[in-house]
Amino acid sequence: MVKKIISAAEKIIIPFIVFTILSISFVFASGVATPYWKGNPLTISAGKTETVYLTLQNMVGTEDITFRAKIINGSEIATIESKDYLVKAGTRDTQFPVKIKIQANETLNKTYTVTISFNTVASLAGGGVALGTGMDTSFDVQIVPETKEEKPAKLPWLLIISILIIIVVIFIIIIKRRKK
Repeated sequence: MVKKIISAAEKIIIPFIVFTILSISFVFASGVATPYWKGNPLTISAGKTETVYLTLQNMVGTEDITFRAKIINGSEIATIESKDYLVKAGTRDTQFPVKIKIQANETLNKTYTVTISFNTVASLAGGGVALGTGMDTSFDVQIVPETKEEKPAKLPWLLIISILIIIVVIFIIIIKRRKK
């Protein structure tokens, strides 16, 4: 009875281990990174526009990869210039711009989630296109009140002139004492 259980377990476990080891060679080292994520949102004021740069990479292999992008969530505030981006083999710094535009009458403290899906695109011999592996990335955009930049306090001209006069007077006094 125990031998039958061990034999059955071997029939399941051994093929699983072999399959796992063979599958490792099919992992692609392409990816996408974003400077914002859940818990670290892009903060932007109503009526403003900002460009977020996602980073695409293709670190394994010798072939360039074309990524096709599509906005899944957040298309009401996000736009992309081009849907296809070529990522050269061995690179990790291909910039992918996403333009975020917030309407002037947008509700404060509202949070949008922008999700962009990337699929690899392969050209077929007959001129067709086949979609390959895919990945999604998401980041939050939070609408915040507009902050006024504080300008450094300017010294009044009268104070600057007074300080210069005092420095000149002290310099003259020091020179006269040294001559004596």
